[in-house]
Amino acid sequence: MGGILVSFLIGLVVACIVVLPKLSALKTVRMKTGASDYTVKDSLKFSEKRDVFLNTKVEKTVIQRSNPPANR
Repeated sequence: MGGILVSFLIGLVVACIVVLPKLSALKTVRMKTGASDYTVKDSLKFSEKRDVFLNTKVEKTVIQRSNPPANR
């Protein structure tokens, strides 16, 4: 039982020695709050002012009403 505990502690120490330097390298990045922080100016240009939806089916039907809607 004692050999298992010693092996576990040795493995834990070796893992800490390997992981801690890599963990400290990750602290240079700061969290950003908005998408505007990630955009690059003039990197996206639109050539058309319309949307094209592929593989969609739109059906329009007239709703029959017995009373016309009241004006607000």
